Amino acid sequence: MHRICCNRRRIFGALFFFSLILLPSAISQTVETINEQKLDSLITHRDGKPLLLNIWATWCAPCREEFPDLVRISNDLKGIDVVAISADFPDEINEKILPFLKTMNVPFKVYVADFSNMDKFFGLFDKSWGGEIPATFIYNRDGKRLQFLRGKHSYEAFKNAVEEVNKKQ
Repeated sequence: MHRICCNRRRIFGALFFFSLILLPSAISQTVETINEQKLDSLITHRDGKPLLLNIWATWCAPCREEFPDLVRISNDLKGIDVVAISADFPDEINEKILPFLKTMNVPFKVYVADFSNMDKFFGLFDKSWGGEIPATFIYNRDGKRLQFLRGKHSYEAFKNAVEEVNKKQ
């Protein structure tokens, strides 16, 4: 009996240890607010990598539907940074944003827009953009925007847009 108990403890201990190591990265996901200065720095300081930047919100059904494809792009294409900026309110990080990110096992950085005027936020990306989401902007390694994808897109569309940006490098 003692032997069985000790084996169960060892097995439980090993499983517990490995579960800590193998937990999805989204569990440790943090979401910070982003303002105009941080956004400008994110876009212009590329460290030699293009940027796929997605604007989304937890209340937006098409945004939630395309999110698995963003996760897949991030996992498959190592030569590009994927970043998402939520249009939810900053006070909804713990209640809405983090739970969603955990269900998606999000491996990339996520921010929430912290702008008193969201029209100004949208205008920083494109003056003609009215703020419809989801929206994805792809920048080259120098921070120049080369793609603007309006609405929901698939993995293939994201991959093709990234490949087009890479060809223009």
